[in-house]
Amino acid sequence: MCIDLWVLQGPMYGFLHNKNKQLADAAVVVYGERISPGQLARHKAEQEAISGRPKTDIAMAMDMVRSSLLRMRTRYNDNQLKHDRAEAERLVAELATRAGGDAEFEQQLASQGYTRNQFTDKLEARLMQLSLLDRNLEPHTQVNDEAIEAHYKQVKDEMAIPASRPVKHIFIASLNRPDARQAAEQIMTRLAAGEDFARLAAELSDDTASGPRGGELGMVYDDALLPLPELKLFGDAAIPADTPTLAQSKWGWHIILAGAITPARTPSLEECRETLRTAIISAQRELGVNTFFDTLIKEAHRKQHIKIHVK
Repeated sequence: MCIDLWVLQGPMYGFLHNKNKQLADAAVVVYGERISPGQLARHKAEQEAISGRPKTDIAMAMDMVRSSLLRMRTRYNDNQLKHDRAEAERLVAELATRAGGDAEFEQQLASQGYTRNQFTDKLEARLMQLSLLDRNLEPHTQVNDEAIEAHYKQVKDEMAIPASRPVKHIFIASLNRPDARQAAEQIMTRLAAGEDFARLAAELSDDTASGPRGGELGMVYDDALLPLPELKLFGDAAIPADTPTLAQSKWGWHIILAGAITPARTPSLEECRETLRTAIISAQRELGVNTFFDTLIKEAHRKQHIKIHVK
């Protein structure tokens, strides 16, 4: 038999080879369900288009393994899951409206090899899969007040809001303009005479981004990203509020109008309780999803029902 198999490649070799050829040609096999190299390539292209980042074959193969396992587990729990046909039909109708109408939508489906009914079936099955996943994640979505308070104590220093103040400016560029300082001083004189800061910014500022907005730079925070590090906007030597101030930077001259300083502070627990609750649930759900799929994958590996043929 050994001679038949490996030397002559006789009938026994042909029987075993042909029996396993289809599975050997697959990129992934999960419990006997074959995922072809073409399916893997399409999935990879879709995910790269969505994320804008390259994906490895092995990462995409594992993604398809997880999808297959979820689909099979849903099929196994079919009688325990709600069949939400009405919701699937509603979503399909919404997609048809976005596509420009039923006829155009059904043409698009046909180009992908689906009838409307088949696509609705697929969407209904997907809703059932999400329902199964949500049911398994339910224990991870319960967060009590004690957990939120403990997390707040851990992260409250990271949540501190630095001092801030609103800032406007009128910018006079000094490049190839020897009279830049004189032009800036003339604007200061006009402001002192009562002219409107926003109107002068729109008319005279060389900052094409802020000028049309009346010189608005928005809220500036006391951190490392100050727009003009040379200018004291915070601290004991900070420029006064609501008083035009002339300042020079490496780019030119600025007439700065800063508002009152809002002191630095740390948000209270009550201010961020719901934000923290959402963050904790999100982290727990992610951990729950990974645990759910890890369990399915380990079970399939233990039974030798996952085969991946990609590098």
